[in-house]
Order: sequence, then structure tokens, then C-alpha cells
Amino acid sequence: MDTFTIIHGHGLTEPADTYEEALDRVCAVYGEDCVIGHDGDIDDGGERTLCWVDEQTADADDGSRACCVIRRRHAAEVRS
Repeated sequence: MDTFTIIHGHGLTEPADTYEEALDRVCAVYGEDCVIGHDGDIDDGGERTLCWVDEQTADADDGSRACCVIRRRHAAEVRS
């Protein structure tokens, strides 16, 4: 089973057992106004999801202003 890692812009890294848990943790830290997701994110089958503190920060951003990223860790990676 895949797990997930939240990598915050300030350097803290934290694990999450599920994508939903990762989403909940991001919202708990950055508030309900945070923007989570983009074309090609984990919901679209990708390996990562970018997150921003608000819509204004997310608007037309290439990811450089993201407050954190959620990365998928495949079960094979977790075992090694």
C-alpha cells in the first residue's frame, strides 16, 4: 500500500498513511483557504500534489510559491 509524505516549505517533513490524512494535515496547518491540487497531481495519477496558502498565491504559480508538497511513496520504496 502506498503512503505519503508532506514536505513543508520550511523544511519539516511528516508522514501520512493515506492521501486523505495528508490532505487533512495540510488543511490543519494552512487553514481551510489553502489550495490543494493541480493538473497531474496525485488525484490525477501523478506522484505529487502541490499546496498553496490561498488562491492568490496559487494563481498562475509554477509551484515556486507552494507552501508544501505531498509526495506519494510506493510500497516498494517504503520497504527499502
